[in-house]
Amino acid sequence: MDADDNAFSELIQDYIVECLPLAEQVGDAFVELERRWRDEDEGADLLEPLRGRLHTLKGNSAMMGLAPAQAVAHALEDVCALLRAEPARRSDEVAALLVGGSGLLIDLVRSAANGSKPEAAAEFVEQVRSLLDASPSASPRRRRGDRRVAERRGDAADSSSSVVRVDFRRLDAMLEVLGEGMIEQEAVAELYRRLPRKVRATDELSDLDRGLLALRKTLKRLEGILMETRLLPISSVFGRFPRLVRDLAQAENKPVRVVTAGGEIPLDKAILDRIGEPLMHLLTNAVVHGIESPEERARAQKPAEGTIDLRATSESGRVVIRITDDGGGLDDAKILAKARALGLESRAADPEQLRSLIFLPGFSTAEEVSALAGRGVGLDVVAHAIHELGGTIEVESRLGRGTSFTLNLPLTLAILRSLIVEVDRERYAVPISHVAATVRVEPDTMHEMNRKGVALWRGDLIHVCDGGTLLGTGVAPNGSRRFYIVISMGNRRRGILVDRLIGHQDIVVKSLDATVGRPDVVSGTTILGDGKVACILDAVRILDQRMSA
Repeated sequence: MDADDNAFSELIQDYIVECLPLAEQVGDAFVELERRWRDEDEGADLLEPLRGRLHTLKGNSAMMGLAPAQAVAHALEDVCALLRAEPARRSDEVAALLVGGSGLLIDLVRSAANGSKPEAAAEFVEQVRSLLDASPSASPRRRRGDRRVAERRGDAADSSSSVVRVDFRRLDAMLEVLGEGMIEQEAVAELYRRLPRKVRATDELSDLDRGLLALRKTLKRLEGILMETRLLPISSVFGRFPRLVRDLAQAENKPVRVVTAGGEIPLDKAILDRIGEPLMHLLTNAVVHGIESPEERARAQKPAEGTIDLRATSESGRVVIRITDDGGGLDDAKILAKARALGLESRAADPEQLRSLIFLPGFSTAEEVSALAGRGVGLDVVAHAIHELGGTIEVESRLGRGTSFTLNLPLTLAILRSLIVEVDRERYAVPISHVAATVRVEPDTMHEMNRKGVALWRGDLIHVCDGGTLLGTGVAPNGSRRFYIVISMGNRRRGILVDRLIGHQDIVVKSLDATVGRPDVVSGTTILGDGKVACILDAVRILDQRMSA
């Protein structure tokens, strides 16, 4: 590939980065417009902002020589002009045309680097031409508008001259270098901590202490700035779903709308790239399994249109995503019957544990198998993907009222605030977001119940297991552990007995080579200040395990 090809490839990527969010916003607006029309609302406030977005998409596509995308954007612009001039022309057919055209536009922008779809674009433009031919008043006058928009684009170009697009792989490389710097800084700090044992206190040692403190603060600032460059608003993922859910709901003959909130919440791009598929699984599950048919909703005295609420919030340095539907909810009796049919251990008196069975591979209560549901795949894939990201997933449901899935995700996968502990002379890192407490073991506070270690913590009995047994260190438990840490996730708790609590530390996460294998309770590794490798414990798998003390 020569230099010109490289330059054009970079321009295409810039085009996609700039135009894909605009195309998705257009699609969202048309989906909302379709819903408004069903409620006898003209939705004029939605049409006006679309003028600038469609014109930008048309102009950028023309500049890149992407004729199909330019033609589709131009056609959508003409339909919007028609609707502003003749609001009475709104209909289900026009709404479907707009939504379909915006979907085509999104596909054309997204696939700009791989070629276009001239046939699909030409077919859509012909459909729009047929609509416009029936309305003589819909010939929009454009020239002055084009000139004004061009002037605005020129002003925008001047204002964006300070923006530089950077390949995300370069940010990964910068983070890798920062991680190495943090490891070396911890190594120097560890060496400094040993010096007072060998040399007497001097002014130079005090200066070194101040210098190390300043270096730590500088690296912390650098970490914060670099992490900000990796964060993108979660709306870049949420924006895909309204149209997809609308199409799926139509295929199921169910009126369903998606309400989104918290799109401004930032999340690491590395996580954003991997949560789209799990969220789509959950939304599909809500439409197919959760939302009832219009007839069933009428019998239950619910609105004919089902609602799925997709909401993101920031809590304690993590991002929480909730997908809530107002459908029929989970039927615990069906889940219990299916569990017994599969020979699974189940307890009818524990609804939370019973509902967690839906995340097992092959588990489905659907009576019919379709292309979208009933095969027992989906929720297990979702749970696995979320756990791989260091997150958790929980489900709450009320029969007849709806179901809510809660995803709790780290803000980033790269750097993790952790508690460093020691078990049998080996050090381990425990993500601080999952540590509810650290407790000193007092005499007669540990007990055994059903061959499991338990302790009274904050008024509740919790299972406490030996760290050596859990981690397979090969050292038999002898009752000498002096502390236990309480691991927490949602309503679940477990204690782990450890020898020492070393302290908090920001660690750089290193993935484990798949060929080496990975213990069940370990999610990755890190390098500590003394150069030793420490395993990062996986709180989710620890809480899922069942073992004796």
